[in-house]
Amino acid sequence: MFETLSSPPPLSVWEWLEENAYLSERESSSPGQFNTSSRPYVREPLNCFQDKQVTDLVLCFGTQVGKTLTVMGGAAWKLCNDPMNALWVMPNTDLAESFSKSRWIPFIDSIAPLKKQKSTDRMYFKILEQYFDRAILTFAGSNSPANLASRPCGLLLVDETDKLGQKSTREAGALQNAEERTKTFPYPLRVKTSTPTTKFGEIWQEFERGDQRYFHLPCPHCKKMIALKWGQVRWWNEDASESKTNGDWDEEKVRRNTYYRCQECDGKILDHQKLDMLQQGEWIPTNPNALLGRRSYHLNSLYAPLKECQWGILAVKWIQSKTSMTRRQAFINSTLAEPYDDEQSIDNEPISTTGYVTAQLPSDKINIMTVDVQENHFWVVIRSWSNPKFEGGQQSWLLYEGRVETPEELEKLQIDFGVEARRVGLDMAHRPNMVSALLVKNGWRGLWGSDKGGFTHSQGRGQRVLKEYSPVQYRDPHLGTVLQSEQNNKAMFIFWSNDRIKDRLEVMRYADPARWHVPNTISKDYIHQLNSERREVKVNRITGRMTYYWKRVRRDNHLFDCESMQLVMGQSGGVIQDDADLANVPAAFKVEELVE
Repeated sequence: MFETLSSPPPLSVWEWLEENAYLSERESSSPGQFNTSSRPYVREPLNCFQDKQVTDLVLCFGTQVGKTLTVMGGAAWKLCNDPMNALWVMPNTDLAESFSKSRWIPFIDSIAPLKKQKSTDRMYFKILEQYFDRAILTFAGSNSPANLASRPCGLLLVDETDKLGQKSTREAGALQNAEERTKTFPYPLRVKTSTPTTKFGEIWQEFERGDQRYFHLPCPHCKKMIALKWGQVRWWNEDASESKTNGDWDEEKVRRNTYYRCQECDGKILDHQKLDMLQQGEWIPTNPNALLGRRSYHLNSLYAPLKECQWGILAVKWIQSKTSMTRRQAFINSTLAEPYDDEQSIDNEPISTTGYVTAQLPSDKINIMTVDVQENHFWVVIRSWSNPKFEGGQQSWLLYEGRVETPEELEKLQIDFGVEARRVGLDMAHRPNMVSALLVKNGWRGLWGSDKGGFTHSQGRGQRVLKEYSPVQYRDPHLGTVLQSEQNNKAMFIFWSNDRIKDRLEVMRYADPARWHVPNTISKDYIHQLNSERREVKVNRITGRMTYYWKRVRRDNHLFDCESMQLVMGQSGGVIQDDADLANVPAAFKVEELVE
């Protein structure tokens, strides 16, 4: 009796499991004694089952990282050492029955201290309801509210929360119903696990309510602690062509060339170094505003010490998923443990860079500055353009790209890079009056994107010519206000054709030899935003005629717009020849009937 009522052993949860639990082929690809040495990241979440201060434990984990074993091990420790009635909720009863029979019961039978506490009466130890000496474990499917009713519990285990029944206007969701069962216990523990679906799914919402812990590892080069992120996985060193054959990704080259680039020092980390890094890893909370007791852990499959999760193999799977939205979403949800949104389905195509310094540029170059205007900040691109007769054809070199906060910073950039006022162009489509005032004050020019395919310009004697920008327009900075027309100064601006200009930009960006130069010091924002739009084709189902257009696939496309406006400013200002590369513009963009 005294042995039964004794306090929990001094061993931590993971130490107790390593001493008492055995894994069969059903639970592990490496059967044998429970061992956390290759997955040290499960130790802290396991110990949460022992910590009375933890009320909610959220595991937002990818596949192959040990999520299910963590929950099984923690539940086994709790039932044996700190017993209280437990409710294990799964998406449906059939899944709960299968899991209990094939995985849970064999697992607890391998743990001698817990097996001793099982009821020997078959009436009290069934697949879905199991009596132990001092606790009852019930498995339930979330598809029936009756399964969750009248089952008070101190330990609640909710598996695959994003597949549970959602709340409606008439009744609470399955997760909320299940949590109600813990109210009468003084030290309840609610464990919620799942791979995420969308940012509105239950598990992601629960993760964000918690303290948002990420497992950080020491970089073998700079020794700084980093969390593994998919965006740092690379399968080329200098240029994407290193992993391509005949212009397409070569899966064997991709697998062989893949490495992880440290986000702190850009050091090259190879997959075989991961095991040593894991031994020195630690969980770091990132949300200081979480309520006390709400622990939430995020772990993607990059950490898993398995062959299937080697970085090269994951890179190949990512490339294979490119042509299937379903497979891409599955990769993002299950492998990266991240909520899916449309932007994540778009690859960042590598941007070719070249090394150059300003002193090496042609002496007769002309600098152009273009600005995308936002509500309370600006995005800026400054380029230097050669004479159209420059050897090798007209070329352009990126001098600056980035975000600035104030108009004063724009003025300083203009001065610092020696840009003439008439060669500074600001997007004015969203805040026309504010931008017009800046144009008048500084002598700058306005740019207004349009869906039109082209604009007519009179050449005299009844002749008209099609261009990708309109004749000069004028706008009162106080249009629509009481100050309208009280001053003669008006802002100068032009409209420009979105699709035609962006198609021309694509021609220049991918010219061979290079004519659109980008330094190797470009920011991540630049790479991300230059991949923000895709040229797509739409086929008329009746006529079969193809129409090409540019589709925005990411919210942030500001630097892409700035680069497009460089061409507008260059053409309208006489820096770029109007007919340059015109032959490469698809016929679908050439407008037959023109309307100003």
